[in-house]
Amino acid sequence: MVRVARLPVGLPRETDFIVSSEAVPEPTDGEFLARTVHLSLDPYLRSRLAGRHLGPPVAPGDVMPGRSLVQIAQSRHTGFGEGEYLVMETGWSEWTVSSGRDSRRFNPAIGPLSTALGVLGMPGLTAWAGVAELARPRPGDTFLVSAAAGPVGATAGQLARIAGCRVIGIAGSEEKCRHLTETFGFDVALNYKAPDFTNSLRSACPEGVDTYFDNVGGGLLEAVLSVLSPGGTVVLCGLISQYNAEGPPSGLNLGLAIARRARLLSLVVHDHEDKYDAYLRRASEWVRSGRLRYLEDRADGLKAAPSAFARLMRGDNVGKALVVVGAERG
Repeated sequence: MVRVARLPVGLPRETDFIVSSEAVPEPTDGEFLARTVHLSLDPYLRSRLAGRHLGPPVAPGDVMPGRSLVQIAQSRHTGFGEGEYLVMETGWSEWTVSSGRDSRRFNPAIGPLSTALGVLGMPGLTAWAGVAELARPRPGDTFLVSAAAGPVGATAGQLARIAGCRVIGIAGSEEKCRHLTETFGFDVALNYKAPDFTNSLRSACPEGVDTYFDNVGGGLLEAVLSVLSPGGTVVLCGLISQYNAEGPPSGLNLGLAIARRARLLSLVVHDHEDKYDAYLRRASEWVRSGRLRYLEDRADGLKAAPSAFARLMRGDNVGKALVVVGAERG
């Protein structure tokens, strides 16, 4: 089990967490014992630690929150059987006792188990909600996405390609940009850390950006607003630029949004959970056929979770960040 030793200041460090060994809990009537197989690491957890997320606050001594793909090891619940796989809130823990509330079954026949936390899980649904439900881009549109090498951004860009868009991705390294074009099939990839990024952005979209799927916020959003097409759409999904910040963020010139007559659409994935089954039917077929691809950044063992989370928040990961906690069993 991993607990919060102290709330991070700026970028999280391994020393902000403490790993402890605790007894395996016992389920009572109406409960089951679940074994964590894969633990999801997500940027929103940093915002949660700062008290800026929708979830309840986290204090020192608390188990670090997080969602996992688990397998039921022992059941005293009539609605859940041993061996079933579920996605549920477990925290950073190897074993969890639960009543099954707010859990979701995952059928291993539709894809690799780890995809339940990535392209076939919440990140995939987030991308689907932003592209298919909110932005609804048209064939031939220019679709731009930031943090494009992450699980949400990479999926959003591929969904836009499937919809017939010209897709441009923004990432933070040449390696990530290479994956955008070679692995995910983006038309253009831009490194926002490059000294000529602003000029490259303008050159990449001479006729403007029709849809911007924003996972970053801050100065990058402002830069994109300057090339947004009149009446263009901005899907506000994430604020990675603020997650490690201390204090309020610097101001954004929303006058650019007004000048471009922009439509700003706010995306909270929980508002679209009723669309998950519809998304899963399509996305699982695309994953099996290779039309929808994904990358994973894996760490081995629960003890590695703090360092892997710090790596994620530094932007050093490539693909969906997760921790392999237990073996996959049939």
